[in-house]
Amino acid sequence: MPPDKRIPPVNAEPATRDYDADPLWRSKPLTPAQILAHDIRLESLRADRGPMLECNEKAPSSLIPDTAALTSRADFARSEAAAVNPIEERRFKRLEEDFGWIRHLRLKNKPNSSSNGSQPAAAKCRWIHCSSKYPEYLNGFLYALVEDTKTVSECMHLLDNAVQQKQRFSKHGKHFVPFVAPLTPRSQSGGVGPYYPMLISTPWLDWSINGQTPPLRFQIDRREGYTSSRSSCHPMRSLLAYYFRLEDTREREVSQVFSRNKPWQGDREIDLRIRQWYGHYPSALNVDELWLLAIDSEHIVTFSSNQTWKARWPPLQLTSRISDVAFRDVRSMFHRSHQNDTQEYTAMTHVITALSGAMGMMHRSFWQDLPLCLTDRFAGHLGHLQYGLHRSPTTKLVMDLLACQEELNIVIQITQKQLDLIHQVHELTGTSTLQDQHASSRSPSSPRRSIPPPGLPGDPPVSPRSPHNTTYHPMTASPIAKLQDNLQRELADLQDLRDNANTLVSRTIQLVNLRMESSSKAMLVFTVVTIIFLPLNFVTSFFGMNVSDIRDMQATQSLFWLVAMCVTAGVFVASIFLAFQGGKLLDRMLLWVDARKERASLRTPAYNGNNRVADAYRSNSYKLR
Repeated sequence: MPPDKRIPPVNAEPATRDYDADPLWRSKPLTPAQILAHDIRLESLRADRGPMLECNEKAPSSLIPDTAALTSRADFARSEAAAVNPIEERRFKRLEEDFGWIRHLRLKNKPNSSSNGSQPAAAKCRWIHCSSKYPEYLNGFLYALVEDTKTVSECMHLLDNAVQQKQRFSKHGKHFVPFVAPLTPRSQSGGVGPYYPMLISTPWLDWSINGQTPPLRFQIDRREGYTSSRSSCHPMRSLLAYYFRLEDTREREVSQVFSRNKPWQGDREIDLRIRQWYGHYPSALNVDELWLLAIDSEHIVTFSSNQTWKARWPPLQLTSRISDVAFRDVRSMFHRSHQNDTQEYTAMTHVITALSGAMGMMHRSFWQDLPLCLTDRFAGHLGHLQYGLHRSPTTKLVMDLLACQEELNIVIQITQKQLDLIHQVHELTGTSTLQDQHASSRSPSSPRRSIPPPGLPGDPPVSPRSPHNTTYHPMTASPIAKLQDNLQRELADLQDLRDNANTLVSRTIQLVNLRMESSSKAMLVFTVVTIIFLPLNFVTSFFGMNVSDIRDMQATQSLFWLVAMCVTAGVFVASIFLAFQGGKLLDRMLLWVDARKERASLRTPAYNGNNRVADAYRSNSYKLR
């Protein structure tokens, strides 16, 4: 099989470099082994077709020289120039020592729009992915990748404020609320987005397995030698742990929809596809966080937790999902055009691509070939509960429906937060969403302009045009509009499932009440029979005792019936009285006992020889006498 032309040959020696054997790298909290780098560039894979955008993975060890572990004097001078006070200078020197090597990951060349195809086109954007989530990594990447030394200090202050304001504490570890925070004042951008740098945090749903979650890749603190405490990392949480922040949900994890509903047990085809795609049976639902740090228009850094139990292909890992699924979907919207107001593929465009890959990890609207999507799991479980409803409605079935309804509400809440975050990104970037496009299309005052004929990516050019002149086709929605549309469709499906769950809960409660009504009638019959015949049995047993004072009686049978009727009537009246008035009598008796104790404590205070209150009480009582 011929080698892939998209990936340039990489020297084998730096690719297999052992960073743990180097004492300089071993002392750093982060090494190139924990990083994935991708370049988005125009490439011509076939001679008969035009250039297309491609996302190529590059080995970080090939981008970072051997001397990157050493911190030169010039780098320390840069930290001194960026700091505004001695405390900040010490902090920047520490960041320079730990994360200064990341500066080698910056693109060395700028896009050359005048290239005629004889030379490879420069990368439009470099995407760096870090497979760990420590807040200090945000500071390290921001400090190393921001090129302007004058703005480093202000950007770091804005980052610290954003982390402090958006960070939340819970029983299951720290986490971020969804937010979009520009790290540069708008005054420096002229009031027009996008604003660089920018930090984005969003939750996204992911599969996992039952029991203890697998160890996360590169989640070991190299300086400590073991997994750091929850206070320094933002761990991945289950669906219930995400919502119930201050409660222990370990006992309830086994009763989740994804732990109880196993569709592969009854369908051989689904079982084969699940084992082929996943390797394990995904029977738990977790909530992870994706951090996106857009440094400038050419550099973007993402942070997430990668689970080792998932295969790299098909794209179930987040990085593969973004590069192989979401990126191809966004690329299909790009077409070459004659217009001069072109929109290049920038870091902000890749922000939308990364959000689309994370948010659409388990939704069919984003991925048509997904073998087991989120809505199918909920729909299958609700179908199973509906079958139990028609067969035998019970209170346990009501509890199962309420648990499913609760999880649907949590998923819907997460989806709504994602939609709100997309709206914030739209406001800060100035891109158009689906509603804006519809509004502009309906506006009668908007000028008409000619629309060029649509074309497919890779079609040969009709006329000579620049290979970098790639824009969105006017008839195609922008990536952020399509992302919003996909999420709204998934939200509509989830809301329909929730409405179905609400209907099933109401029907089940009604049927259970009807059964309880018929059962109450039977209980009434048994209660009446017991009240009548229990006293009769007692009187019969009493008069049937073989003792002299009862057997030698001269009374007739009328005495037995008189005593029996009186005892039966007394038990019947006492039972009814206690059933309806017993609670009130018990409350009154408890209140009377409490009041009596309180009066007794006031009349006789405790005296221990040093109690002045008791002495005063005794003296006043004597005077009153």
